[in-house]
Amino acid sequence: MKTRVQLALAAWVALPLLVVGCDYAQGRMGQGFQSGGDRNEPEAGYRWNSLYREDVQTVAVPVFTNKSFRRGVEMRLTQAVIKQLEAQAPYKVMDRERADTVLEGQITNVEVNTLYRDFRTSMPREQMLTITFDFVWKDLRNGRILAQRTDLEHTGVFYPPLGESTFVGSMQAVERLAELVVQEMQADW
Repeated sequence: MKTRVQLALAAWVALPLLVVGCDYAQGRMGQGFQSGGDRNEPEAGYRWNSLYREDVQTVAVPVFTNKSFRRGVEMRLTQAVIKQLEAQAPYKVMDRERADTVLEGQITNVEVNTLYRDFRTSMPREQMLTITFDFVWKDLRNGRILAQRTDLEHTGVFYPPLGESTFVGSMQAVERLAELVVQEMQADW
């Protein structure tokens, strides 16, 4: 009984895929897939475009500024954003004199909150570090702002009884925030 239900469910899911696949194979075989460029007319079949802007090749990322009292977070965030850009985006990181665009940012706040205390000793058992960040991505060729976000926040949780310090929480928050910044640099749909 159970296998019949599973087979019926699998057939129900696969049927629309087969129909769509057959339609493409019979009706549009000569047009095929397109991958960007000048031949992306709607009648030319399917097309693939990058998630990122095609008019930008390079980006400069100067060290972000930091208005909070926690030092060093700005350096770690700058390095994490550069690594994310190199790993996820097609943009090449260059110095400002040779770059098409510049990504400037400022850490506005770094805050540590206690989530859970030991009821006997009142010592923190679980804490959360939150980083708040503003950035502007600007085209250096024409001065146009490509993306601008304020009050982006990400958190990292750490556990002092296990020997983890605020550094662990800040690294988690920095990595997540760097991913978010690079995602914000994707092209508008």
